[in-house]
Amino acid sequence: MSKRPQKPDDKTQIEEHPDGTSLTLPSKEVYAKIGMTGASGFRGHLVLKRLVELPHVKEIHVFDIKAPLVHAAKVIFHRVDLTRDGADELVANLLLKNEIKCVVHGALFSGPGRGGSQRREVETIGTFHILNALAEAKIERCVVLGDTFVYGAHSQNPNFITESKPLKPLGPDFVKARVDVEGQLKEFAEDYPQCTICVLRFAPILGPNSTNVRARYFLAGIIPKVLGYDPLLQFIHEDDAAQAAMLAVFSKAKGAFNIVGKGVLPLSTGIHLSGRVPVPVATPICKTVFSLGFMLRLWDLPSAMVPFFQYICVADGAKANKVLGFLPKYSSRQALKALIEAARLRSVGFSIPSSALGEEQPLKQDEGFVRVF
Repeated sequence: MSKRPQKPDDKTQIEEHPDGTSLTLPSKEVYAKIGMTGASGFRGHLVLKRLVELPHVKEIHVFDIKAPLVHAAKVIFHRVDLTRDGADELVANLLLKNEIKCVVHGALFSGPGRGGSQRREVETIGTFHILNALAEAKIERCVVLGDTFVYGAHSQNPNFITESKPLKPLGPDFVKARVDVEGQLKEFAEDYPQCTICVLRFAPILGPNSTNVRARYFLAGIIPKVLGYDPLLQFIHEDDAAQAAMLAVFSKAKGAFNIVGKGVLPLSTGIHLSGRVPVPVATPICKTVFSLGFMLRLWDLPSAMVPFFQYICVADGAKANKVLGFLPKYSSRQALKALIEAARLRSVGFSIPSSALGEEQPLKQDEGFVRVF
């Protein structure tokens, strides 16, 4: 590679987000234009909405097979299938043409789902092509929207997993695929130190608008659980997740960071909060039962998730607090309650705001809830 262009001086400024949060940003010349993948997914959608609201950001170029739901003049959509041959060259040319210096890679799934082989291709091959494009376009910064499930759920896991824990390709295929992705990222960071790679490992994101596998689990008509197990769970509220992404994009931090909410709660407590009745399944047949229910669409929970309902997978968020300055506003319990209360309001015809419902806040019709007819 040729010599990296000289960076602007490290002047900083403060910009205030509409929610009142202040961000310390680099000089405007650095990240006025941002590239992004995965903006059509829920997590990418959260990040894209925040980027659009920042006056500092002038253009967001989205590379995806589906157009994002965020419609704004500064959002420029490029239809790209990241799994196709030549995707890396196409993205690289677009990055160079538009003079983009920072990329948010969000084309990663927040858990297992239907179409497993295609999802693995999007993650592993898609990441391979994106990294090729970063190298070719001499991108200076890449923030990756990952997950804490990359650690896997094992009986030997410590109470709080730190980022230094070695990642092993063990367990379900969706975990193995993500370990492969993080391996690619680590190798790229070593080979191209001029591009700083920051990986955000999010706890399951819950909130009023969440649609991931954990959200669907707590909102399902039938909630299966493994008999005799009650692991501790950890979530992060969608507003906190978006805030953490902003802190990461507009920083020089590199490496992996666990992005988690305050505290933990047992699975049994989560089920109790949901108001659902659990259906215990004996360990010898649990994978068969989970697979059958998934196939019959009784629930969106494949057997690959069984270990996460047996063993702990809780991450330590101290590093993100120390390096990124990230401190979540909401607890794991509040994130789950925000999801559940929003679903209840929708079921009786109310629309809901995107912000969280507080732990002790009453639900009142005169506090922003609008009846939908």
